[in-house]
Amino acid sequence: MGSEGRSMRESILAAAIQLFAEYGYHAAPLRDIARIAGIQAASIYHHYPNKQSLLVEIMTTYMQQLNRQIEHILSEYDEPVERLQQAITNHIHLHTRYKAEFFIIDTEIRSLEAENRLNIISLRDRYDELLQELLRDGMERGIFRQSDVKVTSYAIIAMCTEVATWFRSGGRLTVQQVIDIHCQMIMQGLLIDQEATLKQRGLS
Repeated sequence: MGSEGRSMRESILAAAIQLFAEYGYHAAPLRDIARIAGIQAASIYHHYPNKQSLLVEIMTTYMQQLNRQIEHILSEYDEPVERLQQAITNHIHLHTRYKAEFFIIDTEIRSLEAENRLNIISLRDRYDELLQELLRDGMERGIFRQSDVKVTSYAIIAMCTEVATWFRSGGRLTVQQVIDIHCQMIMQGLLIDQEATLKQRGLS
């Protein structure tokens, strides 16, 4: 596909993201997506077969990015505390940079058709598994306190995801300051030797 085709696909996708996030998937007609993209409604079908394919591409693209990043963290870093700091940082960075995209992922899974839903849920489950692998490793090494790995991973994900709902660029705190606060709170709950590790990491 040439650069013009890619540019048009990107324009259509950006319009879909805007409308799906603002009005919801079912309340966003293809004709409105086409209008915002600056094309005739019928022209969308040269790039996407239907509205569902737009939703699938949005969800797949950003869930794969989330997964690739945590896979990289697990392969690049060995020390559990550093791994967890990097995972928290990555999660908050992506969710504050791509607010609309991850809002769609979080709210529109119910709008996916059966096979598409299974595929996206499998990507989400993969992310959960990777974070749980990170936590389990830290517990086995005696760095993180023993706790239910699934519940702990869900709590971390919920805490970090929620940042996107209230964070405002240019506000009182920077993204990095928010990340530091979350790292400190999460580490205080997990670390066995809290004081020494937090001081070492500059989080106390």
